[in-house]
Amino acid sequence: MNTLYDRRSINRIKLSGMDGIFRQCDVSASSKKGELDITIVDISQRGMGLSINSSDDCNKIDLQDEIFIRGCIFNDNIGFLSSQKAVTVWKDESLCGVEFKPQLEFSETDLLEMLK
Repeated sequence: MNTLYDRRSINRIKLSGMDGIFRQCDVSASSKKGELDITIVDISQRGMGLSINSSDDCNKIDLQDEIFIRGCIFNDNIGFLSSQKAVTVWKDESLCGVEFKPQLEFSETDLLEMLK
């Protein structure tokens, strides 16, 4: 099974078209090396793309590192992504992709509804 193909075939919801707090998502995350200042770039049921906002934080996450997301608020949906674990599957400078462990229980339709 080609997992790269499978991962890339999943629809992603890009947050770049959203304004302010909705794009920022009020996310709180950490790795084994410390707290992470991140912005969610895109999201799907299986994972999300992240932008690491601090150059110091780029050293706090490597491939296969587990990150722990303590909370994320989309449009007053408090608790979204709360206590969610993810593993880093790719990294390029200040951008990285993580795969949720386990994947989200929300459908793409549910995610789109939260982002309205």
